[in-house]
Amino acid sequence: MTLGEKIYKFRTDKNLSQGDLSDMLGVSRQSVSKWENDAATPDLDKIIKLAEVFGTSIDELVKDNAATLPKTEEPQTTVIIKKESAFPPRKIVGTVLFSLSLIITFICFVIGGLEGALSGILFSAPLILCGLVCFIFKKNVGLWCAWAAFFAIDMYLRVATGISAAVILNFQTLLLFIRGGDFIRLVMALAQLAAILSLILITVFRFWKLPLENKKLPVIFWGIYAAMRIALAFFSASHLYRQIMNYVLSTMNTWIYTLSHSLYVWIYTGFFIAAVVLTVRYFYTRKHKVL
Repeated sequence: MTLGEKIYKFRTDKNLSQGDLSDMLGVSRQSVSKWENDAATPDLDKIIKLAEVFGTSIDELVKDNAATLPKTEEPQTTVIIKKESAFPPRKIVGTVLFSLSLIITFICFVIGGLEGALSGILFSAPLILCGLVCFIFKKNVGLWCAWAAFFAIDMYLRVATGISAAVILNFQTLLLFIRGGDFIRLVMALAQLAAILSLILITVFRFWKLPLENKKLPVIFWGIYAAMRIALAFFSASHLYRQIMNYVLSTMNTWIYTLSHSLYVWIYTGFFIAAVVLTVRYFYTRKHKVL
């Protein structure tokens, strides 16, 4: 059995895709494909990492394959990795999204002046955020675009209508919605809850097989999340909070409070989601003894 055949066997035994293995090793998926087809040979440091990932010894991985291993006096097989072009497809998509947001903002400006332009920016916020994602991230662009779009829509609904997924989790508020017959807002809150749960599951599924090198990270993120929730609870029960709410209600600037509160909620929600993903990765790493 060649080295490539062994890499393929161990990878499939671990239920890993070529993409999963490439992420663990920090190489391209094409490199893994070339190894498995014996078109190229991994460097020694990658062989050591492969043995750790597969939970086997280096000897078991490479024995009877001495002929395929690179010799120190001979040049190693060169794997040509194409550099990303200056304007890859993801950036083209990002440019299109920015252009659409500018068109929407301009049309709103023509119709309603400055206030219309601000409304256009608000309505096109999902396009703007997704455009930024396309320019910033190289991997998982679709996932991060989905999160960005949901964040923009959720923030708008919170500020403009007061609707959020938290309505479903608050029994008293939920009961008021049902008694008042406000089923449209209730359905919207249910849709928000379903959307965020779906995004969390997709994020966990995408990253759960990646080994966790720092085992303290889950504890750190859970600690930050808990501290922010406790701080919010104490602040909500304080005299300062009552003074702020009286001022907000008297000046009718409730949107300022709603916006700041929603941003704070999203920050600790981000730590919660990260803690969930890191915890799943920790247990996967521990179960499969990747490290």
